[in-house]
Amino acid sequence: MVPKKSPRIPLELHQIKAHEFYQKRLASGKEGNEIDDWQQAKEYFSQHPRAILAWNLKMPYRRGKRLIKRLLLSLQSLVRVAWKLLIFPFWLFQQIPGLFAREDKDSRTFAIDVVKTIISALGLIATLLAGIGLIVNYFNSQAERQLTQQRLITERFSKAVEQIGSGKEEVVIGGIYSLERIAKDSPKDQWTIMEVLTSYIRKNSPIPSNIQQLKPEEREKTPEKLPSVSIPVQAALTVIGRRKGDNLAETTDSNKIKILDLSRTNLRGVNLNRANLNRANLDGANLNGAFLEEANLNGAEGLNPEQIKSACFWEKAIHRGAYWDTDKQLWVAADREANQREIEKLKRDKNSDPPNPIDCNTK
Repeated sequence: MVPKKSPRIPLELHQIKAHEFYQKRLASGKEGNEIDDWQQAKEYFSQHPRAILAWNLKMPYRRGKRLIKRLLLSLQSLVRVAWKLLIFPFWLFQQIPGLFAREDKDSRTFAIDVVKTIISALGLIATLLAGIGLIVNYFNSQAERQLTQQRLITERFSKAVEQIGSGKEEVVIGGIYSLERIAKDSPKDQWTIMEVLTSYIRKNSPIPSNIQQLKPEEREKTPEKLPSVSIPVQAALTVIGRRKGDNLAETTDSNKIKILDLSRTNLRGVNLNRANLNRANLDGANLNGAFLEEANLNGAEGLNPEQIKSACFWEKAIHRGAYWDTDKQLWVAADREANQREIEKLKRDKNSDPPNPIDCNTK
């Protein structure tokens, strides 16, 4: 017997349930990440397919209600036009018998012209009805098209998340770039995708938890001993850095601005040139040897002078008031003087200079 195939999980419903698991995990203090929450939500719906059915039943009702409203408005306009067009022909119909009864040629000719006018009016009404039918069909096709696109995005998103959880490096990289493509095709899902990628980075490139237990002199040398980031982590950071929107308008349920959480991650040697790090939490992150040329650091949180100076070409990054220059395809300082003052301030702070600076030109 062929097993019954489980229904597809709508992306919006999947996100809502995953967020519920996230809130529960946060309240209980359990460890985990967004990918685990996503998988738990998937397992929940595999055991409760009726929840998907209930959601799908509500969605057509909402779309149908909006469609009926549009149809009623169109019908109302049609009735008004038809009423105005029909009043005049009816009046003419009442005059036709009298016109044909007259013996003069001009009256009969006028009566024939009236009949032709009425026929033309009826043809115009038929054309209007056909046009309204085409408009209704157009709206229906658009609704079906959006529904199909949403289903395809849901399938692509689920597939990409599964790829990221794979143990094969090339499969993980493919999943990461698939998520980037989905973020471009569906801007409303961009932030969810960024959270998935930052969760992957925190899980696969963390700062060792025992670093605080080391002696101060050993703790200072630890960032230099950490390995460089893996190729999949570099790919995830590249996708995050290439995002166009800053998502400043998007907020969490607690009305706090969303932050890209890259705290306590090992970003040693990563290429962040021209990366958009606005609203990224880099508290405790290891930027030793990372490339920051033309990167947007404006709005990045948790950065201290020691972190910044441990990176390569930090003095060529944008520290104040950055905007994206579409023609040059790079980040530019909105206030160059203020940005330069920030760079000079960092240079004057000799206490934050790294004890063993990296020769970036040899990397």
